[in-house]
Amino acid sequence: MQNETRQPNTEQPKRRLSAHRVIWFLVFLLLVGLTLYAITCRSDDFSKEKLGAMLRGASPFWIVCAFLCMFGFILFEAVSLRHLTTFLGHKRSFWRNTIYSSADIYFSAITPSATGGQPASAVFMLGDKIPGAVTTMVLLLNVMLYTVSLLVVGILCFLFCPAAYFSFSFPSRVLIVAGFLIQTLFVAALLLLILKEKIILRVAGAGLTLLHRLHLLKDVEKRRESLHHMAEEYRECIHTFRNGKGVVFRVFLLNMMQRLCNIGVTLCIFLAIGGSPEQIREVLVTQGFVVLGANAVPIPGAVGVSDGLFLDGFRELIPDTACVEFLSRGISFYVCLLFCGSIFLIATVGNAMRKRREHRKTDKNA
Repeated sequence: MQNETRQPNTEQPKRRLSAHRVIWFLVFLLLVGLTLYAITCRSDDFSKEKLGAMLRGASPFWIVCAFLCMFGFILFEAVSLRHLTTFLGHKRSFWRNTIYSSADIYFSAITPSATGGQPASAVFMLGDKIPGAVTTMVLLLNVMLYTVSLLVVGILCFLFCPAAYFSFSFPSRVLIVAGFLIQTLFVAALLLLILKEKIILRVAGAGLTLLHRLHLLKDVEKRRESLHHMAEEYRECIHTFRNGKGVVFRVFLLNMMQRLCNIGVTLCIFLAIGGSPEQIREVLVTQGFVVLGANAVPIPGAVGVSDGLFLDGFRELIPDTACVEFLSRGISFYVCLLFCGSIFLIATVGNAMRKRREHRKTDKNA
């Protein structure tokens, strides 16, 4: 009877976690549906005829470049993660790092404030026998450099074309500034986590205590010993990176390239429809502000916010703004999401099949 009463308690967190993911995914789909409806059905600037004419007249070369930028967004993160894991002595294939990157991008898009990305990557990294301390350090450092690259993009946008900022409406300008401030605070918090391992140790220790009091975790002392061992590994990682500033700088540049690939999709679509090369700077800067402002609101994938900022910022710069936004966002976000989700699904099925084979071998040997 005791076993029967304990079993529901151990399964309850997993069910809550699954339900939580399902709820946010449904919210994400609802936001996508409402946004597409607002753009395609409620916008005077959009029509199927305009979109069709735009596609027929678009340059195939620049459309292909837009897709290459989309793939670059995924692959540059994979290269970044590979640099970091290899530097810490845990080199994995480019394909495995592409899986880590795809899981991050996919779950970041469907969870608020991109909170699901790093845990999803961590699951695959830990499954590939990368130690927990190394996984934590790599993901924290990469997301910090990714955020720093956004702040650098924002600063460069303000410096090179401040007039583009004032082309946005007042609410959009507030979002852009808020996005910059929020990301600055986020970088500061990540820097504390990376440099002050005691903070992570205290938070993790408190979590273990809470789970033990809720009777969701046994052998809490054994887990504490493992936690202290992980803390030692984490300190070694910090020491290693302090002596490898060149690697950190290279990863920062890779994150910059990842950001530029994301922004570059819009530029490629602009050039594909015959946009003037003289306006390249304005297009890049305006899209940079759109990306910065989209990070101000904790909505899955910034759906709706990013679209609204795009329509606002480009309304006087690009004709048929809604059609261009539909193409640009469609490639940089929706096609990217579909591609990353497919890789995640393939990797999940592959891992399940691999575990089955390992179990069969173990059973045969037994």
